[in-house]
Amino acid sequence: MTLAKDPPTIGGSADPMFGYGVLDPGGPAVGHQLLSAGQITKEQFDNARDLCTKPGTSFAQALVDSGADAKVVGPKAANLLGVEYEDLTTTQPDPDALALVKELDIRATRALPMRLLGNGEVIRVAMVDPLDIGASDRIHHLTGKRVVSTLCMSGQFLAAVNELFSTASRTTGALQELETLEPEDDPVALRQTAVDSASDAPIVRLVDSIMDAAVAMQASDIHFEAGEGGLAVRFRVDGVLIVHAQIPPSQRASVTARLKVLSGMDVTETRRPQDGRMRYQSHGQQFDIRVSSIRVVHGEKLVLRILRKSAVLVPLVQLGFLPDQQGRFETMITQPHGMVLVVGPTGSGKSTTLYSGLNTLNDAKTNIMTLEDPVEYNVDGINQVQVNARIGLTFASGLRTFVRQDPDVILVGEIRDQETAEMAVQAALTGHLLLSTLHTNSAVGTITRLANLGLDQFLISQALTGVVSQRLVAKVCSQCAEEYRPTPETLRALGIGPEELVGARVVRGVGCRACHNRGLSGRRGIYEVLIIDEEMRRLIISGASEDVMEAAAIERGMRPLRESALYNVRQGITTPAEMGRVVLAKVL
Repeated sequence: MTLAKDPPTIGGSADPMFGYGVLDPGGPAVGHQLLSAGQITKEQFDNARDLCTKPGTSFAQALVDSGADAKVVGPKAANLLGVEYEDLTTTQPDPDALALVKELDIRATRALPMRLLGNGEVIRVAMVDPLDIGASDRIHHLTGKRVVSTLCMSGQFLAAVNELFSTASRTTGALQELETLEPEDDPVALRQTAVDSASDAPIVRLVDSIMDAAVAMQASDIHFEAGEGGLAVRFRVDGVLIVHAQIPPSQRASVTARLKVLSGMDVTETRRPQDGRMRYQSHGQQFDIRVSSIRVVHGEKLVLRILRKSAVLVPLVQLGFLPDQQGRFETMITQPHGMVLVVGPTGSGKSTTLYSGLNTLNDAKTNIMTLEDPVEYNVDGINQVQVNARIGLTFASGLRTFVRQDPDVILVGEIRDQETAEMAVQAALTGHLLLSTLHTNSAVGTITRLANLGLDQFLISQALTGVVSQRLVAKVCSQCAEEYRPTPETLRALGIGPEELVGARVVRGVGCRACHNRGLSGRRGIYEVLIIDEEMRRLIISGASEDVMEAAAIERGMRPLRESALYNVRQGITTPAEMGRVVLAKVL
């Protein structure tokens, strides 16, 4: 069936709750055509096939997320659907058309009014799914005009809407409104004011605008930092802190009080550290937020960790493992017993890797128990326990109880001390699969760290099944990526030999609406995966040095972190500069 370029007038009724079903623009057919034409790689096609299982992700968008050029994928998908393609990185909506539909309806229908046609009787709309009749019907009822649909990429749509209805400008407006308010320093009065604040109060609007901006930028953390100049607000986006706003000193206490009330903290307690939690809703999505406060010189510093369950329950294929590495990791976690450790610095994605592994094991036949500090993500089918030192429930004491709960798989949030390490080894040696994390810089360094904790090397060799060391690198924005040739001097400064990139497609992002002009968007894991086989056990028992064990591991198939990072640079996934930031430089 051939679809008309100019769809008929849309009438009918729409679901008032906007429960529109998302079709798949182009479907896998667009991938097959682009693959046959040599415009995408087989790896990009395979990655897209896995990515598009995520609700709301079309095959075309999955191809773009896998590194394909949106300017190639978009027109091809649009052609298959029988509509035109709208590149939202180069076109702006006409204000007259945009004014006809509210932001809430634009986000709900995923349809952006672009311009009026035919003496104002027709409205051209860029849609993530141009075949979504319910969404088109809703736009028709809101505008009273005939709808002509075009295709846009969902990533471009979200970026365009976030820019058009800028949360940053809302923050600026709220700050300007606050300039007219008198400062309030009495803690008791502050608490009463925060509790009694109406939904239209300036402080409430300011906090909401900051939270909305953080969600729109996919920030993992929001920092409210008290200083002489007031309260600095910074977002951590893709592992890097970005300044968002500066709240004046006169309103520092009010904003802090508002955040503490929302998270269930004591507003009058400003000296002792506190922890709290809140739930926040933004554009139809609900987020759990963990809050921590501590006293600093000029007041209190609060850090809000935004918890997204979708960010931790990621299929293994989407984490960034190279194919051979993923196979090695899956072999480790499907063993009936033994200890598997994921290591790396704070913020390197260890919990995400472990939960992705648990998710593959989570079925009705397996008793999975976790001991965490704190439990950040609640997962159905997994028995999760939070450490509570005040009642004597530590990692070590919890492990003692766990082994009497008939577990198949045990996850311990972190091995911090000798007692926990000894209990973990005993659990691994008595028929349980034990997963945990450790702070070390390399997979082989984990063996030395366990020995330093006081474990016998023979027990280490018998209990340890494997180690995954990891880091996170920021990905080049697929919307503004450009190929370039870095100078040999630049590469050597980053610890990369120019000969290592011969024939590679080296890219960087120039900055666009989709990535908030950063040139980078999202992160991907890089890994080294060490399997403890008989040769490695012999080396551990003999007390071999880290250099000897690492050489043996590489000879037996382990890819070092640097090699994994270099692969991502050669594939155009990340930049040489990002590799140099994350991985220790090689002396050239």
